Amino acid sequence: MKIGLIGGTGLYDLFHTLTEQCIETDYGQVTLLKGEFEDKEVYFLPRHGTEHGVLAPFVNYKANMMALKKAGIEQVIAVSAVGSINPDIPIGGLSMPDQIVDFSRRRDNTYGQFSADMTYPFCPDLQKAVSTAATENSQTLYENTTLICVDGPIYETSSELQLFSSWGMDVVGMTNSTEAALARELGICYSAVTLSTDLATGFAPIPPDLGTHKRVAAINKDKVKALMVKTLALLSEQKSCQCAKSYNEYMILINN
Repeated sequence: MKIGLIGGTGLYDLFHTLTEQCIETDYGQVTLLKGEFEDKEVYFLPRHGTEHGVLAPFVNYKANMMALKKAGIEQVIAVSAVGSINPDIPIGGLSMPDQIVDFSRRRDNTYGQFSADMTYPFCPDLQKAVSTAATENSQTLYENTTLICVDGPIYETSSELQLFSSWGMDVVGMTNSTEAALARELGICYSAVTLSTDLATGFAPIPPDLGTHKRVAAINKDKVKALMVKTLALLSEQKSCQCAKSYNEYMILINN
């Protein structure tokens, strides 16, 4: 069984050893880091590069997701740092969005082959596994949340955040909507877990900064790892979701 894990370099030590696997795609070459967990092959993809130097708008999302597809991966969990808009989600809080509002405006977020159903952008089977893992670990996980995705790398204005709050948004990030859309086009099950590293601009007296983001991520690294370890243990090849329905229908159409 193959599982994809997208995140930062702080998740490297989930595995005793990692081997590099270079995947060529029409959108560029991607290096995946393959590890073993119990009876599963886990392919780790450092979204921002191994040195964490690629900012969100410049990530090669189409190559990344296509590389996971070409590696034979059907289930992907992504870990992302976000800002909290909902004051009930504190700094260091873990949440699992079930909806996305895509506010990015400068992204190429489609392979452009067919119209994929994004009514429910995250895989319910993966979400169930994450939720169960949090319960078994006695970890607080904020569920049924909505993530609004912006381009970055600049942070939002105070007025934008107040607007997002009035819309009922819970967290703001820069990566997940693009990954989710491309995953759905490829028939890949995708779910996200977010770590709030700051209270979004306009909701806190201290503005967000990279140093604070890195500190909060480091402090909460073990908490994120514990959730991922338990989730990986719970995942199975048995699926009841419809994540691949649009992709399968497209493949039948072009092959007939």
